[in-house]
Amino acid sequence: MPVYYSLTLFTCAVMSIVLSLVLLGVTIRQDESLKKYRSARWCLCAAFVAFGIANMFQAGMEYDGKQEALTGVMMIFIGSVQAVMFTMLALIFIRPAIVTVRRVLLQLSVVFLVSASLFIARFTFPLSAFYVVYYVCILGYVALMAAYTWLFVRSYKVFQKQMMDFYEEEELLYRMRWIKWIFWSALAVGILALLLIIDNHMVNVLLTLLFTAYFLFVTVSFINYQQYAQLIVRAYESETHVSQQSAEKEKMSQAEVEKIRAGISEWVREKKYVESDHSVEEIARQLGTNSTALRKYFHNYVGEDFRTWRIGMRIEEAKRLIDENPSIKINDVVNLTGFNDRPYFYRIFTKMTGMSVTEYRNGEGHTIKKKG
Repeated sequence: MPVYYSLTLFTCAVMSIVLSLVLLGVTIRQDESLKKYRSARWCLCAAFVAFGIANMFQAGMEYDGKQEALTGVMMIFIGSVQAVMFTMLALIFIRPAIVTVRRVLLQLSVVFLVSASLFIARFTFPLSAFYVVYYVCILGYVALMAAYTWLFVRSYKVFQKQMMDFYEEEELLYRMRWIKWIFWSALAVGILALLLIIDNHMVNVLLTLLFTAYFLFVTVSFINYQQYAQLIVRAYESETHVSQQSAEKEKMSQAEVEKIRAGISEWVREKKYVESDHSVEEIARQLGTNSTALRKYFHNYVGEDFRTWRIGMRIEEAKRLIDENPSIKINDVVNLTGFNDRPYFYRIFTKMTGMSVTEYRNGEGHTIKKKG
């Protein structure tokens, strides 16, 4: 067995175990909204340790050319466990209520039973019969990934709607885009794991390195999730309330319209539109109304939704800051206008003004104004 093969597998095994220890050392707030997040940490640690032990086993195994089938069995087992664990992790991030211990254990039990049966079949069935069962399991593995993809896509659409209904803040979703990356990168790694069917040391090494890099990404993402947990749970728990409010059909009186108009004028004067991570209901309360009436007001009297209007106000504020101080740092503009993500700010600024921030700063925006 090549030295580089054993050394790489052993190093990655140690790294995965170290990452599990890093996760165990993370301080998680004693918050009810983070209950499943705390449980997910133990599952992740178990997955990392299992991966590490499997790599140590492979690194120390004498290879005589007859282990191709066993490597394939291990691929099905490890890949399926990872598919379960990382799909459930992604779902915990966006829709924690649909992930239960019973559901996770049931799926893992099926994976263990199938893998154990396949392992036993390797030593009891004729090789030709074993390979028939083996390739059927490969198809089952592909079907599992397809099913999890469908589940995640459907759940993510619900998540997007809930977040937009509750916050009317597109940038918040943009800041959480790494949640999608966790799942899609796990899917990509899972598909590439099928290459382990090829009995090649270099392929095994490259995939092991890829898995380890993915584990590092997941660890960092898991640690960063705490800052978004309450925002997500609040939106999820409010789903019924928001739906009921949206269904209300009461008409707005003129007095109510004037009250909202006056409240918005004061809200704009105080530049409240640069504050972020507030729900629409919280903003409506600041204006002395509710989210349903606020949405109706913008639809009927402003001609655009609240989200688009607020982004427009923020962009106008950004333009004002640049006009008054052309040398101002873009990071300062981003922070002072309620944006929290610089790439998102650049994208929205270009979309709404028709030019990049740099072009506007260099005076092209002023030239257009003068021509107008």
